[in-house]
Amino acid sequence: MKILICGDSYCVTDSNYPGLHWSEKILQTSPTFTVSNLAYGGASNAHICLQLSHGIKFINPDFVIISFTGYTRYEVDKDQTVKLNGFTVEDINNYYYSRYQTSLYENEGKNKIINQYISNAASDSFEKIKNYFYISLALHKLYISKIPFCFTLGGFVYNHDYLKFINSNYLDNILNNYEKNQLTTNLWFHGQKNSPYFHVDDENIQNLFAAECLMHIEKLKNE
Repeated sequence: MKILICGDSYCVTDSNYPGLHWSEKILQTSPTFTVSNLAYGGASNAHICLQLSHGIKFINPDFVIISFTGYTRYEVDKDQTVKLNGFTVEDINNYYYSRYQTSLYENEGKNKIINQYISNAASDSFEKIKNYFYISLALHKLYISKIPFCFTLGGFVYNHDYLKFINSNYLDNILNNYEKNQLTTNLWFHGQKNSPYFHVDDENIQNLFAAECLMHIEKLKNE
């Protein structure tokens, strides 16, 4: 079974903490599992949509685990000349790292402009709306592609009440359509540490998240 992971730093491993991350625990449960992890630290929800699009196209997964992130990450170009030179996980990850970054990373010139825009001009409400559309698009793409999946809203719900924001903007809550695919454990609420790189060093939480994902995978295997 080919499992695709899309997301931000909560989805990546840290070599200084071998075996602790939930993705490693999933991989250890069965010799038939292979994990293709396109997640990378600092990714925005737009980037996560791109990870998913590339993952479906080039990896053809049997199951997808997708973890969304906060709505305040803005995309900037890092090196526009970079091309995708192959279709392996390593090729795709190298492309992301070299081609794009977000305002989470230090880039003095661009970050100054971005921060001024955020504080002086941007609509906080509409940034949430845009990210809600990104998330809806990703889940709809999985649905129409008929690929089994589970997901967590992650950082998207960490700093605001997304149900209140949906109601206040007269939006239909499309995410309700995917409620059965949503994980109840949200890693964003269990750690914000810089080390490990995936922020949560509580093994019980990592085990819980892995177990929830495996529960969804087992449903697929039993169908």
